[in-house]
Amino acid sequence: MNIPKYTITNLILSYIVKYELSIDKIKNTPMPSSTLLQVKEKYRTDEIDKLGELISYSIGYNKALTVERGQVLPSYRNKLRIFTNFKNAQDFLDTYTIKSALKPSIELSTHLNKILMKNIVEDWDLARIKTFSEKPYDLYDNWYKLRDYYPNIDMKDHFNDIFTWIASSEAGIHKLIQLSILLYEYIDKAPFFAGNQITSILTVKALAKIYGLNPHNLIPYSKAMYLISEDIESAFRISKGKRDLTIFIEAVLYTLSLTTIELSKEFSQTYEEKVKINRRIGKDLNPRQRKIVEYLYNNAKITRHEYTKMMGVSFMTSYRDLQELMEKKYIETKGRGRGTYYIIPDESDNISSEDSDIKIFL
Repeated sequence: MNIPKYTITNLILSYIVKYELSIDKIKNTPMPSSTLLQVKEKYRTDEIDKLGELISYSIGYNKALTVERGQVLPSYRNKLRIFTNFKNAQDFLDTYTIKSALKPSIELSTHLNKILMKNIVEDWDLARIKTFSEKPYDLYDNWYKLRDYYPNIDMKDHFNDIFTWIASSEAGIHKLIQLSILLYEYIDKAPFFAGNQITSILTVKALAKIYGLNPHNLIPYSKAMYLISEDIESAFRISKGKRDLTIFIEAVLYTLSLTTIELSKEFSQTYEEKVKINRRIGKDLNPRQRKIVEYLYNNAKITRHEYTKMMGVSFMTSYRDLQELMEKKYIETKGRGRGTYYIIPDESDNISSEDSDIKIFL
């Protein structure tokens, strides 16, 4: 393929280093699986929320959470279809590896497009490559207006050449630069009849995962694009006009590095908090008691009725469990009568604060 013109600037190198340092921290943090699921739910929900802003169809965090948890009411299914489809595509990426039968190619984007646009466009338009003069279906796509016209390009061959170039170890170009160029090409060509914007983002996210640049499929690429959505479009136009992708690559890597730094910081802080909790929980507690102490470190309070229901035990068993926890100073009560609830005692006066901030180089 003809590699687009670009220059590896100090900014590009700096963003790559920041990105790699951040994902190394994520990879090397031995996060318990249960805690990892909590972090993943938080970031997936935030990504769905920011995706809505990116495609000019805002739904808010609460509705995004119902989508992520698979709790969308029947009356909202059609309204939230693009987001439930996005979640399904994310679930597919969770299982996607370099060993998957579906190799990095235009067929990967085709598969993602089919998931994303299912029940939104007609079946025969799913993953359909549009003709050069055909206007893309612009619903849920704010990048369609940036497309150009290429009557003499076979889109499948063109993008498969790019995928082959990215996969080639002989290219000698950092994968983040190559993925930025792939994103540029998707914006410029808009090959599909519908869903080009989200399809392109998820395709880049999928490749980042199999090349070790998206651990646990956690990096919220859609959020990253939203954070500088206007700048991404401006950088694209400048690069297009100059026929030099340097500014576009800088913009993409800037927002990806910033987003990954934020994630790695919270990832480390969450792990440190988990370690602190485990240090405070004695080995003399039964599994139910350990679970409820961990629960209260992440939630404000719990009632005896809630504890009884959560643990599936009798009222007397829950009474004994909670009474023992109070005697050992793990929890304390607040309120009276039926309004009584349990909390973790305030230890701010007894525990010295620890500075666990991650240095952010900006």
